[in-house]
Amino acid sequence: MKKNILIVGGSSGVGLDLAKHYVADGHSVCITGRRDPQLQGAKFHHLDIGAGEMSAQLDELLNGFSGIHTVIYAAGFLQRGKIETLDDGALASMVNLGLLVPMMLVARLKPIAPTPLKVMLIGSSSGYTPRPNEPAYAAAKAGLSMFGASIARDREIGKVLVAAPSGINTRFWAGTDEDTSTMLQSRWVAEQIVDLSSGAFKYKYAKILRDPARVEVVDCYDNAFQPINAATTPHP
Repeated sequence: MKKNILIVGGSSGVGLDLAKHYVADGHSVCITGRRDPQLQGAKFHHLDIGAGEMSAQLDELLNGFSGIHTVIYAAGFLQRGKIETLDDGALASMVNLGLLVPMMLVARLKPIAPTPLKVMLIGSSSGYTPRPNEPAYAAAKAGLSMFGASIARDREIGKVLVAAPSGINTRFWAGTDEDTSTMLQSRWVAEQIVDLSSGAFKYKYAKILRDPARVEVVDCYDNAFQPINAATTPHP
């Protein structure tokens, strides 16, 4: 069955690589972001999550791309600094982008999805690894993971995948002193996310780790919320 897939944060990185995969597979894809990646076969809707109140922007988006079967939330930005260095605006931006907007989207999409809504949330290793210079970022990513685990318990929601990659070698790190030599390649991460999203399950939480690159399925449950055997998959 070909599906209507909404990818929030699909202008670059893993979001764009996922869009390329689903377009090539014949699905109808809408990408959102601040920059149009000019991906042939996909629609683009400008969405600036950092630009104030989001309700009207999200309503406009969903009016222009309806019948959504799957929502993939891949939006993110790097925010570093000890807590006292982050002003109120910076904290609000991180919470809005990292947690509030995905909640608002699922709240809107669940009642109108043509089939039980499939939700794919792309988190980060920061969601389970505390770092002193990423207090708001880590909190938002941890909250996103818990949001996914919670909505998966809703019988009216379809499959929920929460994928938490370690560092990915993209322009996300431009302008920092971060060592990217062992970071994961975006296309490979997207391939792992596609594989993780396939098959029969209700909820799955997976870490996509590096050095060496591998996938560790931490939690996986069926529709009755009985555990499915987890596994670790190494980089081929």
